[in-house]
Amino acid sequence: MSNKQWINNYFSEDELKDIQSAADAVERNTVGEIVLSFRNKKSLLEKLYSDHELAMKDFERLEVYKTKERTGVLIFLIFEEHYFDIIADEGIYAKIPDETWNKMEEKLKEEFRNKNYSAGVLALIAEMGEVLSQEFPTRAGADNDDELDSEIIIN
Repeated sequence: MSNKQWINNYFSEDELKDIQSAADAVERNTVGEIVLSFRNKKSLLEKLYSDHELAMKDFERLEVYKTKERTGVLIFLIFEEHYFDIIADEGIYAKIPDETWNKMEEKLKEEFRNKNYSAGVLALIAEMGEVLSQEFPTRAGADNDDELDSEIIIN
C-alpha cells in the first residue's frame, strides 16, 4: 500500500471531495478557516509525542494561526490511534467555549465508533460552519480571502 493509499480504508475519492467541498462552503460564509489533517498512524519519531502534542505541532507546521483575526481551526485525525482533536486559534477560543468543541468531538467519536467516517466528518464540518458563521460571519464589503490552504492534508 502506497504512503497515502491507507486513506481509502476510510474514505472514497468522492467522499474526500465532498469533505473538501463542505470545508470550502463553510469558509465562504465565515472568516473562519478550516484545515484538515488526516494521518494513518504515528511515525516512529512521532511516537515520542502525545497525540495532542502532535496535533499542536501540525497546528504550527500548517500555520493555522496565520489568519488576520486568528480564526483558524485544525481538525486533526490519527486513524490507527482512534484519536482526533480540534485545535482552534485564540480568536476562536475567545468567543466559542471548550464545551462547544467537546460536544462536536463526542458526536464525531460516535460516528467513528459506527464506522461512519465520512458522515462524521461532514457533520462535524457542518456544525462547525453553523457556529463559525454565527460568531465569525463574513462582513458586507469585507475581503473574505481564503487565507489558508484548505486542501486535506493526508500523511
